[in-house]
Amino acid sequence: MMPPMEHVSQALDADCHPAPLPALLGDTVPVGEHFVRSHFGTPRITEDDYTLEVTGLVTRPLRWRLADLRKLSHVARHVALECAGHRRTELDPPAAGVPWALGAVSHARWAGGSLADLLSIVRPLPEATHIVFHGADAGACEERDAPEAFARALPLRDPVVGDAILAWEMNGRALAPEHGYPVRLVAPGWYAVSSVKWLTRIELIAGDFDGFFQAVDYRLVEAGEDGPGRELTRMPVHSLIVAPADGDAVAAGPVRVEGVAWGGTGGIGRVEVQVGDGEWRMARIDPGPGLFAPTRFSLEVELAPGEHLLRSRARDRDGAEQPAATPWNARGYGVHHVRASRVTAR
Repeated sequence: MMPPMEHVSQALDADCHPAPLPALLGDTVPVGEHFVRSHFGTPRITEDDYTLEVTGLVTRPLRWRLADLRKLSHVARHVALECAGHRRTELDPPAAGVPWALGAVSHARWAGGSLADLLSIVRPLPEATHIVFHGADAGACEERDAPEAFARALPLRDPVVGDAILAWEMNGRALAPEHGYPVRLVAPGWYAVSSVKWLTRIELIAGDFDGFFQAVDYRLVEAGEDGPGRELTRMPVHSLIVAPADGDAVAAGPVRVEGVAWGGTGGIGRVEVQVGDGEWRMARIDPGPGLFAPTRFSLEVELAPGEHLLRSRARDRDGAEQPAATPWNARGYGVHHVRASRVTAR
């Protein structure tokens, strides 16, 4: 039996706050400013209570304490995490879900044990196809009769499994409770919903996972579509201008435009900036420490007195480009189109 854990079960959308955009320009977003999205509040777990079970289609099931996990191969990565509902409020008509505007994205240095190393120890059986990550948080879910724990699955043979971290550190410190203490999954390159917090069980299964947050929620349902929609996986290429901020007043003349880009595959290849309806100009890019860290960009532009719209557009190394528009969808997921910031030069 698992040690008892106290759950804080609340209604959906119990805990969420955005990151301040200027923090995105730092080497990491400070722990207290990193965006938070939780569905059922924060479970209260102590290190003495904690165990992680690995069950299902494995040769060697196990139950480890945190001290055992610390013996895994150590991994540290700078990773950007973004909520799938980021910028949902920009869709018209309004879509269902938490009314996220800007700021449901952040980046940090996550450190812990290698998921791949753990899998090599438990040895998945040949028929296993997916890994389910179960969190300690639970509560009522629409369309389900009984309370359900938060859980998500990753395909066992997807490259993300080789990059994933069983993280117990964030920016060099033990995880804060709201970020998954004592252990969470970090799935680099995927929407943050897959980086399950307060991880208590890993289960190997055959076939697709039918948990609420995989089979019902966090699916992109296009306008007019009657089916369940498609599962949300990797973050698409995305960029935002951080400075000057939308609504800022600046001195006319040369103005330094700064921002961040992330997502896509293979890393960010280029970022362009546009003033008004002018030509797109190539920005200087400063790749972060590793494939999954955001890329900072900057460009000096000349602004005459008056109002101006500033836009950025990113492209990944595989050629995928940030679109001009995001098609409307029922739950408001996957918004990543080019965004205009209005500034006034005086």
